[in-house]
Amino acid sequence: MRISRSAVIMALASVASAGAVFAEPASMPAAAEVVAKAADDVPAVPYDAGSSYRLLVPSEANGGQYAVIELVEGPGYRTPWHRHDGMEERYYVAEGTLTVRGADGTRDYPAGSYIVIPPGAVHAQGNNAQVPVKVLLTLTPGGFEQFFIDRAELYKTVKRDDPGFQDEMVELAMRQGRWLQPADAPAGATTP
Repeated sequence: MRISRSAVIMALASVASAGAVFAEPASMPAAAEVVAKAADDVPAVPYDAGSSYRLLVPSEANGGQYAVIELVEGPGYRTPWHRHDGMEERYYVAEGTLTVRGADGTRDYPAGSYIVIPPGAVHAQGNNAQVPVKVLLTLTPGGFEQFFIDRAELYKTVKRDDPGFQDEMVELAMRQGRWLQPADAPAGATTP
């Protein structure tokens, strides 16, 4: 059933004439502001995944509620199995194909795909294609963006093929214990 606009107006008028009082909203934000970043406003920072990241919304900009990062990961980049007990990851694939492995198997997600990894879900992800993958990653709550900042700093002195790289990365990951936990592969899954 469709109700006409004039019927709604007449109903509101009759309620108002019957003595009803319409309350104003209890409180409106004093000065809500749009948060926006143009592509040139945030520089790309190289790190060991074969390309770069751009921190579009740091968590300190919103009281730690979330962070948004653009990641560009080179061909062949893969994470080990892990989980995030204290946060949710949401990926939007902007370009290329993101490969995600979980308890239900491995799946390729092409541009336009959206992936939600809830807290505690054991997973691994990477780029199995021959071209870079670009994703927008939202971390809720924010804070784990520090891992990417630290990786970029490490990359300035230690490259992925350097003998000490793996030890340095393990040390860096251990400092992120609040956000990043190692995990065994789910039953029947292979190590990435």
